[in-house]
Amino acid sequence: MSYVYGLLDIVNGLVLLLVLVLILRGPFRKYWALAGYVTWELIANTALTSFDLLYNGAALGNGAPASAVKLYARLYWSNDVIVDLFRFILVIVLTYRATTAGARSPLIGRSLAGVVALALVLPFVLFPMGSQPWPRSAWFNSTTELLNFGAAIMNLVLWGALLANRKRDHQLTVVSLGLGVVVTGAAVSYGLRHLIPLEAVFIPNLFLMLTQLAGWTIWCRAFWPAPAPLPASPAPGNALQSP
Repeated sequence: MSYVYGLLDIVNGLVLLLVLVLILRGPFRKYWALAGYVTWELIANTALTSFDLLYNGAALGNGAPASAVKLYARLYWSNDVIVDLFRFILVIVLTYRATTAGARSPLIGRSLAGVVALALVLPFVLFPMGSQPWPRSAWFNSTTELLNFGAAIMNLVLWGALLANRKRDHQLTVVSLGLGVVVTGAAVSYGLRHLIPLEAVFIPNLFLMLTQLAGWTIWCRAFWPAPAPLPASPAPGNALQSP
């Protein structure tokens, strides 16, 4: 199974890199938040994979020192929450962009900012960390599930804003579709981890990686350059002339 994980990691990394290249060569100013998220995913995944290989399977504890395993776990779960918060904020940014220019009032901006503030506070209210100096993996898992579930709900709000806008942005619609696949897949995956035994944890892990690949592939489709129109064939010069 580790070989399958490794292959999917490589494919996901290549697809993410392609997404970043397409954004940088295209609508970077419009999708700067998405470019930032993709950049973080690439850097964090590369760093964690390098750490794991350097310490001989630190993620699984295969012969690695206890300190390396502990450090890897902290880095992994911390990055997981940061990525999920990135996705949540990305949905908020795209939702604000999807509203028509006339509807962009200070009230909408304050409301969306309030949603972000609520997402930052709610995990500490719903999932108390206790007296330990560092949260347990269960806290990170629950927080990640909450953020992705909230992002999936807000993505529905994004779709509502897109449908309400008569001048609908086709590219933004496809981007929101890919983001919806990513956050919904993550929410379902982390939810399944609460319900299945540890020896079957590979099922939600594979589901998570495959839905991420599907969502990022949709982003490639959204930013893929449109084919250049074929040049019109010139009319024959003497076709209508009498001999």
